[in-house]
Amino acid sequence: MRSTCLTVSLRAIENNYRRIRAALNARVKIIAVVKADAYGHGAVPVARRLARAGADMFAVAILEEALALRAAGVTQPILVLGGLRAGEEEEAVRTGVSAAVYDAGALERLERAARSAGTPARAHLKVDTGMARIGTRGAAELEELLARWRECPLVHMEGAFTHFAAADSEEDFTRAQDEAFASALARVRAAGFRPLVHEAATTGLRYENMRRDAVRPGIGLYGYCMPEVPGLEMAQRLTARPLRLHWIEAGETVGYGRTFCAARRTRVMTVPIGYGDGYPRLLGNRADLLVCGRRAPVIGRVCMDMLMADVTDVPEAGLDSEVVLLGSQGGETIDAAELAAKCETIPYEIVLGFSSRVRRVWEG
Repeated sequence: MRSTCLTVSLRAIENNYRRIRAALNARVKIIAVVKADAYGHGAVPVARRLARAGADMFAVAILEEALALRAAGVTQPILVLGGLRAGEEEEAVRTGVSAAVYDAGALERLERAARSAGTPARAHLKVDTGMARIGTRGAAELEELLARWRECPLVHMEGAFTHFAAADSEEDFTRAQDEAFASALARVRAAGFRPLVHEAATTGLRYENMRRDAVRPGIGLYGYCMPEVPGLEMAQRLTARPLRLHWIEAGETVGYGRTFCAARRTRVMTVPIGYGDGYPRLLGNRADLLVCGRRAPVIGRVCMDMLMADVTDVPEAGLDSEVVLLGSQGGETIDAAELAAKCETIPYEIVLGFSSRVRRVWEG
């Protein structure tokens, strides 16, 4: 079996959930976001673990993700943040899945599906306050939708929400979004609806007055982007074993494009992971890996299936040594934030980017 393995600590994710829970007022519900396969951590095992830990609700991006959780026995409420495609309403109603609604067409399709099934449909009103992605925009559009909603008695407005565009970087804009959302909520309540209100995701949790009735932690559950909650742990550990160890002489080059030239006699380690596994090609000549508790630089371009590292200064490294590409070993740690910075991206893209040919193991 190929040695390359992604180990996911369910204990760490549960501990992160509990730390977030402890930082909130007891009345605030937690909608745990497990979209995109729980940010690459495994939606089913993560949701099962968080359900046992007390998560009030789950959120996903598309209906298929919600149905996979239902098939795995997850009974908590589930919200499809991106809404439903036409034709998915009957399945959502049948499985008791909630959907974001922001236009009359989607609302009317849900009403018809609920009438056909003889059971109410669940929905969360989505209000666009500045993301310009999905959601009802402006007072007139909202009033029109609310008027139509009053004519759809089988669609229960379970919640109402918005999404911040720059909660981690632009406080003034975030507060303006919150004010716009508050204005929309006043119209919702004036129309007779009393939904569960939520707007803050991971980075928005720093604004205590924006926690509302519920919050939607996503990447924070997996250990990132939430400095106001101390003690969060990354939950992924990416490891492999070397394929080859050999020496090259000063002046020899390594890899495609010959982008690394040895300045000294160099011991090269070949590791069975590459961009075909989701380890970014941009990390060639930029990142380190850990072996024998020490850092070793990745040299040359990352290949599709392999990469090379300079282990000249780790003489004890052997073919049976564990190589850590993400995680801790000895006193050293490489986390997704470090790799993301070297790729000029965000930790989200690192943690959910590993491909299906990387073996997964869940522990804890």
